[in-house]
Amino acid sequence: MRFICWLWSGGGFWKPVVKYGPRHVEVLVAMLHRHGGHQLTCIHDGTFQLPRHIDALQMPEAVASMPDYLPKLWAWSPELQAIIGERYASIDLDVVLLGDVAPVLAEHPVILWNEAVGEPYNTSLFAVEPGRGQEVWTHFTPDRLQRARRAATRWTGDQSWVAHVLGPRVPTFGERDGVLRYRGRLHQLGVPAHTKAVFFCGPMCPSTQREHVNWVRENWL
Repeated sequence: MRFICWLWSGGGFWKPVVKYGPRHVEVLVAMLHRHGGHQLTCIHDGTFQLPRHIDALQMPEAVASMPDYLPKLWAWSPELQAIIGERYASIDLDVVLLGDVAPVLAEHPVILWNEAVGEPYNTSLFAVEPGRGQEVWTHFTPDRLQRARRAATRWTGDQSWVAHVLGPRVPTFGERDGVLRYRGRLHQLGVPAHTKAVFFCGPMCPSTQREHVNWVRENWL
């Protein structure tokens, strides 16, 4: 399966987050290859020196300059879908892969992770077929974004806009499918045997926790 990830300097993030770089992309390439032989394209803003062996695509300047996590909305654009040219999954860099996530993503034209606080979707991992979900990008304007944000009970960025546009009934996957959110001490002693992926979603990341957690050290490489 084709995967894409995102690497940009960004600004105005809505909460403190870890800064990611080329090393995280290299490890993600290795994990995806190890668990299913999948390809990864890194979509970046041009400010990083990525190794030549990594397939990379530079996002337009207008996309890279969007605040917070909004550059990830380009994943839904007709332009990017035409460039990729096949079904793909968007995956964040704050992940430890322990298995093949592709089967979890295969059943529906659009499918998103359901692990988010107060929202239906988490855009750390989702899959989409070309031609699907493009309204997420084509309907986007700053005015529409502000109206949606004022009407929302909770707002965390790109995934809030995705939920606003697509509505609450898009198929999802979650913990029962082996895709988990890192929960500190709850995961210090291990994760369930069926676990395929663990996302850190915040101020910690695999590259720091691998020093303290055995299953992270054994799998994030």
